[in-house]
Amino acid sequence: MTTEDSTVTAVEYVENQERLEKEAQDILPGKFEKCTFSLGYIRQPLYACKTCSVDNEDNKEPAGMCYSCSIACHSNHDLFELFPKRTFRCDCGLPGKFGDHPCSLMIPAKKIVKTNEKNAYNHNFQGRYCRCDQHYDPDTEEATMYQCLICEDWFHERCIGNIPEEIANFDCYVCRTCTKRCPFILSGKDSRFSYGLSKGQAPISKWIIPEAVEPVTEKVTSSNGLENSSVSVDKPNIDVNTQNKEKAAPSIPTTKSQDSETVTIEKKRKHNEDEEHLPFTTQTKLKKQKKHDTYCENIDQSLFAGYDNVELFLQDEWRQGLCKCKECAHAYKDNNVEFLLQEEETYEPEEDEDSKKSLLQIGMEQLQHVDRVQVIESLMAYKTLAADIKGYLESFKETGKVVTKKDIQDFFDAKRRDRQEQQ
Repeated sequence: MTTEDSTVTAVEYVENQERLEKEAQDILPGKFEKCTFSLGYIRQPLYACKTCSVDNEDNKEPAGMCYSCSIACHSNHDLFELFPKRTFRCDCGLPGKFGDHPCSLMIPAKKIVKTNEKNAYNHNFQGRYCRCDQHYDPDTEEATMYQCLICEDWFHERCIGNIPEEIANFDCYVCRTCTKRCPFILSGKDSRFSYGLSKGQAPISKWIIPEAVEPVTEKVTSSNGLENSSVSVDKPNIDVNTQNKEKAAPSIPTTKSQDSETVTIEKKRKHNEDEEHLPFTTQTKLKKQKKHDTYCENIDQSLFAGYDNVELFLQDEWRQGLCKCKECAHAYKDNNVEFLLQEEETYEPEEDEDSKKSLLQIGMEQLQHVDRVQVIESLMAYKTLAADIKGYLESFKETGKVVTKKDIQDFFDAKRRDRQEQQ
């Protein structure tokens, strides 16, 4: 029997639909009529499908889809947002991807291409993150996560270490694995570069922070996740996005861990200063580089003796501090990280001018463009349907029975059967 608390009036139903529409517009404001496949390998926002890949025992092939396909093709599935990833082409509709779920935005090129050979996948596509390789659960996870600038994986603050207040408003983060692969990005002459040192798999226990870095004066934490009536999106609690400066500054602890040590280096960065004044850099290293008619501004890593790992924290305009010597210039190209030298372009879905309008407004606008005869026929059909609904509901009024969701569904199911029989 339907209880009074579960009864929904027509006004409440309309208000609830308007609220859901508003939430959908805020979360998914862009147009989704076209898949980005034809644009090739680009940096773009990606989504993975829990329903098609992670939960599908017959197909756990990693795959990513563009913004448009996440709405047009997987609207009723559980998705998790991967945020922008570089050099990636949409996998939706390709053989073996998403359990061979069809693409609603299929184009001829997708029927020819069998695989996206240049796409790179990590454990994020299976819903796992960080060096701890844990699954992200938006209902239970409360930790802040940060994205590595290079590998674009996400890391828990608890796995990184307690970030000191002096650098809490950092712009970008580079994980320990990527600093080992790309040691040429570790500048020793710029206050915009700060370092965290650790041993083994432990979090950072020693911090090297320039004096010039100003402490954070405001702390803001973003929301934990997103919910949509038709698309379920799992989103890490992120305070620093490596590519979007409009994101809020990270929320940080007010006290430092007792086993963590912070070292402040002198504020001396002029390129022509005496050798003994260059932070991190030994005279031996400078003399070695001098025979190439240039000075390398990077850290002599022998100064990190006793620590296995280095993690990098970058302040605004950090690209200006990257070493541009001859050897480092070659290293960017050889390691396919030339994107570090200039701001990356990220594809964003075209803004939908109708996103701020309700379905009722959009419907009325479209009605104005319909042929006059079709409008009259539609109005007559609507009048007939309204009369049928009124007559159907009158029976509930006479008996005093509460109208349930199932009653309304049964009414429209009967209407569909009648229409099919007439055809």
